[in-house]
Amino acid sequence: MATKKTTKFDFEASLKELESIVDTIERGGLSLEESLKLFSQGVMLTKNCQQAIKAAEQKVKILTGEDLTEFKLGCGCVDEDQGADENE
Repeated sequence: MATKKTTKFDFEASLKELESIVDTIERGGLSLEESLKLFSQGVMLTKNCQQAIKAAEQKVKILTGEDLTEFKLGCGCVDEDQGADENE
């Protein structure tokens, strides 16, 4: 029976590689073929990083039992609906 080999996704390493790709493309001097190859790698890294972020957000949501929209505000601002109720 064949065993399935899984590799753990390394978010930080992927992000560094993506930054390196962006720097290389921005410097220029590449052929169209080289640029497209790097761009394609960058797109795949971006998708993988987005999936990792989405999975982490889901874990936080499960662990806290809360909707992540509260974390997105994060500025201590009063919601407009709540502010209107308090002023009445």
